[in-house]
Amino acid sequence: MKTKTTVDRRSSRKIALLAVLAAVLGLLALTSAAQAREVEYSTSELPIYVVPGEPTEVQFPGKISGGFKKKLSAVSVERKDESLILFAGENLAQTGEAVIVRLEDGRSYSLRIQRATVANPRDAIVTVKDERGALVAAGSEEEPPYREKVFKYAPPSAVSGLMREMVLVAELGKKNIPGYKVNDTYRGQKVLDDGTLQATIDRIFIGPTLWGYVLNARNLLDQTQKINPASFRLDGTRAISARNWELAPRPLNVEQQIAGRDQTKIYIITRARRTN
Repeated sequence: MKTKTTVDRRSSRKIALLAVLAAVLGLLALTSAAQAREVEYSTSELPIYVVPGEPTEVQFPGKISGGFKKKLSAVSVERKDESLILFAGENLAQTGEAVIVRLEDGRSYSLRIQRATVANPRDAIVTVKDERGALVAAGSEEEPPYREKVFKYAPPSAVSGLMREMVLVAELGKKNIPGYKVNDTYRGQKVLDDGTLQATIDRIFIGPTLWGYVLNARNLLDQTQKINPASFRLDGTRAISARNWELAPRPLNVEQQIAGRDQTKIYIITRARRTN
C-alpha cells in the first residue's frame, strides 16, 4: 500500500522533472529557432539577433570595405564580399554591441548585435535593402567639374565631425583622426573626484583649430546618478557629449562590474589652446 509521503515525493519529483524539461525545451526552442529577414535600412540602428556559438549572416547591397567594433568585443566577425558572418560569445552583454559597416560605394550601416529571445528568434540570414544607392560614383564614370561634392559626414575639422571621430576611436577601435595628434601624457590623471563622481583623462586630440578630450567617468555612489554636463565645461568649450548621461550605482558583484553601467565616456571639444 502506497503511503501519502511516497505519493507526495513522487509528485514533487514529477513536478521538478517537468520544470527541468520545460526549461530545456525552451532553451532548445530559442537555440534552434531561426529566421531569415529582409529589412529596409533607415538611419537608426539595425538590430541583429544572435545566439552565442551560432552563426548569423548579414548580407549588404554592395561589397564591404571595412568597419568598426569595440576593442574587447564579444562578437567575432568574418567578412566576405557583400556578407558578414557573426559569431557571438557567451559574454555578449544584454544591451548588445554596436558594429559599424562600410561599403566600397560610400554607404555605411550601424548594427546592434543583441541576444535572441523568444519574441525575437535568432537571425539565420538578414538581407539589408537600401534605397539610397551608392554614395560614390563608379570608377568608369566621370563627374563634371562643376558638380558640388556632397559628403555624408562633417570633416574632423568641424565640431560634429571631430565628435564622431572621437567616438569611433574611443569605443569602436579606429586608429587615429586625420589632422590630429594624440597626447597620452596625462592618461589616468584625475580631473574630477568629489566623492560622488570620478573622472580621469583617457586621451587628448590636438588639432590646429580644435582640441578634443576623452574622459572616463564612474559613479561613486550606491544610487543612480545623472551627470551634469556643466561639470565638464572648460574655457572655450564648443560641445560636450557622453555615451550615457545616467549612471547605475557602483557595482556590488562581478556581473555588475562586467556590465559597466556605472561608467561612461565623456567627450569635450574646445577651441585650440596656445601651447607656447
